[in-house]
Order: sequence, then structure tokens, then C-alpha cells
Amino acid sequence: MDREDHDSVEQRDIPDRLYYSISVRVFRCRHTRTMGENNMNTRDNRRLLLVGEDIHILNPRFQAVLDRHDDTGLIRLAQKQINNGAMALDLNPGPARAMTDLINWALKTLQEQFSIPLFLAPGPHLEPALRQYPGKITINAATADPARLTLLMRLAKKYHAELVILLTRPGMQTIDIQNQLQLAMDVIEQADKIGMPLKNIYLDPVFSVRTDPLAWNLSGGMPDLDRVLELISLIGELTNQKAKTILALSNGTMGIAAAKRSALHYRMLPVLASGGLSAVILNCRDHALMRIARNLNNQIHQKAA
Repeated sequence: MDREDHDSVEQRDIPDRLYYSISVRVFRCRHTRTMGENNMNTRDNRRLLLVGEDIHILNPRFQAVLDRHDDTGLIRLAQKQINNGAMALDLNPGPARAMTDLINWALKTLQEQFSIPLFLAPGPHLEPALRQYPGKITINAATADPARLTLLMRLAKKYHAELVILLTRPGMQTIDIQNQLQLAMDVIEQADKIGMPLKNIYLDPVFSVRTDPLAWNLSGGMPDLDRVLELISLIGELTNQKAKTILALSNGTMGIAAAKRSALHYRMLPVLASGGLSAVILNCRDHALMRIARNLNNQIHQKAA
């Protein structure tokens, strides 16, 4: 049975020390913040955008669909995510030479069936896709490298697209709050020069996994939630809640044993949402995770009503 299709993973499936470790990090992230720093209450009660991760080259099911140019298989992958609550889909056939042809086929197949927004990787295919796809496209993603970012910002502005920007750049040795906040400020300045609205930008704090002394013998590391949550809060303050934030949830558990990842996602998502996260790329086939996500959005909707 495919682990990702399980309806739920019990808390007891997480080893005690690993469970304790994530709980301590979550508690610290929630309670070391000063009053008024909860972005959920200051970002116009926007719902958390749920982006399905399945039509990505790292998913073996999608790889099989690509190999066969299987229209029905691609539609099935998209439909299952949409049925479970996906509000957008991340489409990434990988960096192969034939990517442009694959993108054209995938876009044509999807637009004949759906009008759902897409997150689309940069490449030679990008401008034709922005020009032709009738639905909304978000460019996913650029690093904060000024030369490359300028080109993508201008392209996004031209087609009124949104742009995901990773708060890292080539040659950056460490991922820390000070350096990433400087990158965020540089991105904001660059957007202002080009005239790209901040509301069309997603900033990604970039999950990294670090060794945890409480779980070192149980897993490869722990997601650095404290740094990520602090950056989400600071980005909100820096941009007056105009720039949005996004994370790929699975990237935060890459060092965790595969059988334990879902249970950690269940605990991480509410904390990230309460910290002000705007969008999340996640496994929309995980029914329990999607129930949590839908409940979070229902709570936001009720607060706004």
C-alpha cells in the first residue's frame, strides 16, 4: 500500500523522542514571538493557498504518465488532487531537453479539462505558456540572484503573473535569518524598480533540515521551523503584509524517515498557517493532511465573516 495514500498516520507512529523534539520546536516558535506578530490576523484573512505537488517529475506516477504521454493518466492525477481540495497545481516535468514539448502537451491536456491555476517552472517554454494558457500561472521559482530575477520579474509583470522567489542565491553558503532578510529587502527594491506589485510575489524562506540531538539516531534531521516562522513574520512586517510567503511542506521533512513524514506534516501545517504562511505546496493525496488544511481555511473564513 502506498504510504502517501493513507487516510491518517497516528501520533503513536512517531517515535517518542522525535515527537517531543518537533513539539518543543513548535512551542518555542509559537511563544517566543511578541504580541501582535501573528500574521494570520493581519493578512486580510486570506485563505491558505493549497498547491498540489503531484504533477512533478519527482513523483514516479507522473514520470510514468510523461513516458507514455498518457492524457488520461495526467487528467486523473490532476483530478484527484482537485477533488481533495487543491486550489492550484504545481506542474514540473523536469529539466530535460524535451521539456518544452512536454509542457505544451501537459498544458493542452489540462486546459481542456480544468481552469485551475498552475505553478510552472521557468524555461524556454515559459513565455509561450504565459501567453497561451487561459488560466492563471505562477512562475515557480527563481532564486534571489539579481540578473536572473530581473528577467523573470519583467516577464511576470508583462503577463500579470505571480512569481515565487526563493530566499537564497548561487554561492550562498548558509541559510539564516539575517542573510535571508537582506535578500528579501533586495527583492523588494528590485520589484519597486521594475514596477512589479508586491502582491504578485511569493517569498519562500526555503526549508532546510538540520541535525537534532533529540532525534539524531532516528532521522536525518529536523525542519528548522523557528527560522522559517520568524522570517514569515518579518516578511509580513517588512512589506506591510503585501508580499506573500510560500513553502513546500515536503521539503521540510526530507531528512525524516519516510514512514514518519506525514505525521510531522500534520503538526507543521497548522503552526505555519498560524504564523502567517500564505501558500503551501503539499501532498493533496494525503486525505488526513487535506482535512487539516480545509479546516484551517474554514477557520480563516469564519474569522473573516
